[in-house]
Amino acid sequence: MFLGIDIGTTSVSAVILDQRKRCRAAASQPHRADIATAADRSEQNPDKMCKTMDRVIGALASELRSRVKAIGVTGQMHGLLLFDRQGQPLTPLITWQDRRCLKDNFILSLQHKTGYPLDSGYGLATLAWLNANQQLPRENFSAATIADYLIARLTGNTKPVIDATNAAGWGCFDLEQLRWDDAALRRLDIQSAWLPAIVPCGTLAGGLLAKKALQWRVPAGIPISVALGDNQASLLATLNRPEEELALTLGTGAQISALTQPEQKWAKQKGKTWELRPYPGDRLLLTAAALNGGSAWAWLADTLAGWMKEMGVQPPAREVIFRRLNRLGLAADDALTFEPYLRGERWDTGLRAAVHGVCWDNFHLGELSRSLAKGIFTNLHDMLPEEIMRNRKRLMASGNALRRNPLLRKMAEQVFQLPLVMSQQQEEAACGAARNAIDMFENMRRS
Repeated sequence: MFLGIDIGTTSVSAVILDQRKRCRAAASQPHRADIATAADRSEQNPDKMCKTMDRVIGALASELRSRVKAIGVTGQMHGLLLFDRQGQPLTPLITWQDRRCLKDNFILSLQHKTGYPLDSGYGLATLAWLNANQQLPRENFSAATIADYLIARLTGNTKPVIDATNAAGWGCFDLEQLRWDDAALRRLDIQSAWLPAIVPCGTLAGGLLAKKALQWRVPAGIPISVALGDNQASLLATLNRPEEELALTLGTGAQISALTQPEQKWAKQKGKTWELRPYPGDRLLLTAAALNGGSAWAWLADTLAGWMKEMGVQPPAREVIFRRLNRLGLAADDALTFEPYLRGERWDTGLRAAVHGVCWDNFHLGELSRSLAKGIFTNLHDMLPEEIMRNRKRLMASGNALRRNPLLRKMAEQVFQLPLVMSQQQEEAACGAARNAIDMFENMRRS
């Protein structure tokens, strides 16, 4: 058996796969780790996330846990936290949603200095901001993603390691050499000693500490693979024929990805609205990642509930509102066009949401929900280069927002003009992490 763990933006998930990569158990809980802070900031309590992880793993069948041979981990990619040599956090997790670097054009200055398309919420941008504002800890510290920090705690390592899938999500990453760009780091006044060492995907990070093994009721010392980026982990679990498929994930944000090879022309290009990411097996992933995904869809339900409260009417439960939005949207037509830029976008922070085509008799809830759902996918579609979509035969979809909302699935098919195949996996990212652990285990056994 193989354990996969996903430390997500809103929840922690864990699965156990057998050696044939079949899911034998799964559990998930919200971690509620958000910290109240300024409006332009997004911070989370890493201890709450770790305690939620313990509870989630404890919910898995004990008989399966006792047979675990290796562990894989994934988590939100871009975020950053700093911790000391004893493994204690010195900062909160500053997440991918953090916007502090947008103030006073700080992010633009970083882009100008480095030539990289850094965005607010990327680990190196956040680290540069902390440094520029004299907010780095005085003692020796290490920087990590939440998943890499978790692994350091599980193994007792005082210095974290990071694989290329996560390092690329921090920025200033040399995609050809798979290493930090030292010249760019110097321009940001970032010391390489602060950063984790980059290791290949599927590398052994260490063995599980006896104390944690006893708590989880798993064998002590079992190998833990270096953490995999959550985007790549989800695709490991969902893609069947990667060269023929587009991978669609709808979570808090939204992502559309297509696998490509390093020798193809995409490896030498830079896009404004898309990026290249490392992928296991020495391949590349062309990904467009939108800020306005599942959160934009949830915004409509929450706004509707807020309007009802303002009118003195008690709104129904959130799931009831979503069911009604789906039913009305499926019966509506495409009278409206919704540009869903409620959070702006990384490639243009000044974008704002807008609804077009409103007239006297068409501004109904069905038309509004349908146009928002369609707008989410139109935004994603337009972020990809047209050529990368040629010869793709299906959309391989994952994420609970798509699984639970037939209107979203229908609009995705309409926009991309491809049949949508919903992943049969539960907790796709955690399953991908477990698959990564299986590959590491098999490689260790062969060697």
